[in-house]
Amino acid sequence: MKQLKSKSLILENIITDLDKQLAAIPTSDVFGSPIEDSLHLDMLIDGIANIHFIDGIGRKHYPISKTIATILVEDEIEGRNNEPTKEDINGTDIK
Repeated sequence: MKQLKSKSLILENIITDLDKQLAAIPTSDVFGSPIEDSLHLDMLIDGIANIHFIDGIGRKHYPISKTIATILVEDEIEGRNNEPTKEDINGTDIK
C-alpha cells in the first residue's frame, strides 16, 4: 500500500480497516457462484459501511456511507476480475 502523507491516526486506521475488508472479499460464495451474484454481497457491503472510529469523547462515527461502500466493493470485484490470469501471464490458452 502506498505511504500516506497525512499524519492522522484516525485516517490511517480507517484506510487500514477498509483495505483489510476489501482484500478479504471472496471471489465466489460457498456454492461457487460469483460473489457479485451472491446473496452475501449485501453483508459484505454492510461490513464496509460499518467501519467506524470513536472520537475523543466516546462517540462512534461511520465515515463510509452504504453508497460509497457499494461502489468500493464493486470496484474491488471489478479490479480482481480484470487481473490477468496465469494463462494470460504465461501466454498459454487451456482448451
